Amino acid sequence: MEAAKYYIGKFRAADKVTVLYQFIIALIIIFNFKHIPYNRSFLIVHLLLIAGIMSLPLLKSNGFINWLRVWNQILILPFNFFELHFLVHQVHPLDMDAVLIKIDHLLFGVNPTVWLEKIQWAPLTEYLQLSYSSFYFLPLILFILLYRQGRMESFDYFAFIIVYGFYLSYLGYFLVPALGPRFALAELHNHPLNGLWFTRHLQHLLNTLENVQRDAFPSGHTAMTLLTMYFAAKFARKYFYVLLVIGSSLIFATVYLRYHYVIDVIAGFFLAWIVIVTGPLVYRWLNAVQWVPYGRLKDVVRER
Repeated sequence: MEAAKYYIGKFRAADKVTVLYQFIIALIIIFNFKHIPYNRSFLIVHLLLIAGIMSLPLLKSNGFINWLRVWNQILILPFNFFELHFLVHQVHPLDMDAVLIKIDHLLFGVNPTVWLEKIQWAPLTEYLQLSYSSFYFLPLILFILLYRQGRMESFDYFAFIIVYGFYLSYLGYFLVPALGPRFALAELHNHPLNGLWFTRHLQHLLNTLENVQRDAFPSGHTAMTLLTMYFAAKFARKYFYVLLVIGSSLIFATVYLRYHYVIDVIAGFFLAWIVIVTGPLVYRWLNAVQWVPYGRLKDVVRER
């Protein structure tokens, strides 16, 4: 059986989380309609996404539909992140950077991103910028490894974990909107982050792709990297050893490169812990209408 056909007729836990998030954002748009640019367009897109995802299990199978059944949640994530630029500040216009800066200062007696200028070094900056930029590929590589090995139950659970973690972090941005130290502490940073060959190009590329976001708290880079590392340790041990180096560097880079406050990183650790602890319960609940035998589902969840 082809891996993609594993999902024929199945409404997955990851699908349900994705639909629920689209519904929540649609409600946010409706209740803040006058303040949100492109409100009708965003609302229509969310309604179409809900209808499209819910119809996927019922559509006649072909190569493209089967492929969408597997990958649709991953494809939708970039849009959901992109639209936050137009939503978060309009829903919660008071940035919380001052609070996060104060917490960091209370914890360390200094502003960590300013203090880290003492160890700033072009080769280190280059390496950390490359590590930080790898964030978008680290979970994807694990997905591809599981998919190519035909381990679709593990793939399915990891897909649920990833969308569950991402969407919790996105909702967190509405609660605690913050630009991050590269903006809020710009006047205190005395030295630009200069690398060797790729740093400036990667910074420009990320700024262009991500736009200006209030996405500092919690650190999604930290949470999702930790989740990828955790499940790589379970599903792909050799890949985990690679992640142990790259992932740790990436998490340090979030502060060194001034994208996040340390309290953001701490919140990212806490978010990853919440997802790991509650994941099996939420997964079991979302699969209350089983598409695998109940006994096998218990075995799948127990493996997590």
